Amino acid sequence: MIYKTLLFFVLLTSAPVFAQEKTADSTMIIQNSTISPAATEVIAVHDSVTPRPQNQIGVMHLQGLYGSGLATMSITSVQYLRRMNNEKVTLIGRANLRTRAKNSSVKYDVETYIKHGKKHYSFLSASVSDEKMFPGFEASYSFYSALKKGYELETGVKYLSAQNFSLFTPVLGLSKEFGNNLVTFRNFFTLTENDFYYANTLAWKNFLNEKRDHLSVMTGFGNAPDSKNIDFAADFISNKSFFVGLGYEKNIKPFKLSASTVYNRNNYSIGRKFNQVDFYLNLFYDF
Repeated sequence: MIYKTLLFFVLLTSAPVFAQEKTADSTMIIQNSTISPAATEVIAVHDSVTPRPQNQIGVMHLQGLYGSGLATMSITSVQYLRRMNNEKVTLIGRANLRTRAKNSSVKYDVETYIKHGKKHYSFLSASVSDEKMFPGFEASYSFYSALKKGYELETGVKYLSAQNFSLFTPVLGLSKEFGNNLVTFRNFFTLTENDFYYANTLAWKNFLNEKRDHLSVMTGFGNAPDSKNIDFAADFISNKSFFVGLGYEKNIKPFKLSASTVYNRNNYSIGRKFNQVDFYLNLFYDF
């Protein structure tokens, strides 16, 4: 209960303060709160003469394959995105269907990006599910600040509640943009009732074709609560996992297509080890 109180206190008190920030011009790249290849929207804040379409629809699919004879897992999502107020506010609604063997589960997400001047923006999200294969409730808030020399700082928090446990996770991230490259490092510090766990992720994006497309490489250690591909058993946060992946995104207006593959080496706390390979395929259409 204390985690829920802390989270909603942060959401309610921080956003109005940040919204009053007045800043000078800068160059930023807004990213989804996760570096997972399933990230649904990369929102460029670079000045543009031609405004982008206000609406976007998308279909995303994650296919997970496991070693040791474990059943495959998939997540299929559909989403609608709306850019408003000269792209100062972006709203996203998403429905997700997760299947494994003969079991299935649904989850619904609502996300928003809010710009505060030209050096700051916020990301807020909330999710609810039927709790069969997803957490019952999730909420997060991150505040991003553009710093000097192409750096960007993220400070945030995430709360996750499932049937038999809950997690509270402060998030700290730092990005560096140089030339056609963007490097992002994120840390997750998860607090439970009895212990403390951490995870870190590192992602590199190389932008191509006047920054319309990009190649990405990502790696990390530990289990971040905002990962799309993990099974939310009560002890998942204590499992030691390592991942490395490669992805590519291509824009052919009005379409955007991205494909990624990620290899995971999972080491469960009960002593079981197995390999996992995830394939991500996303298609978006602007109109």
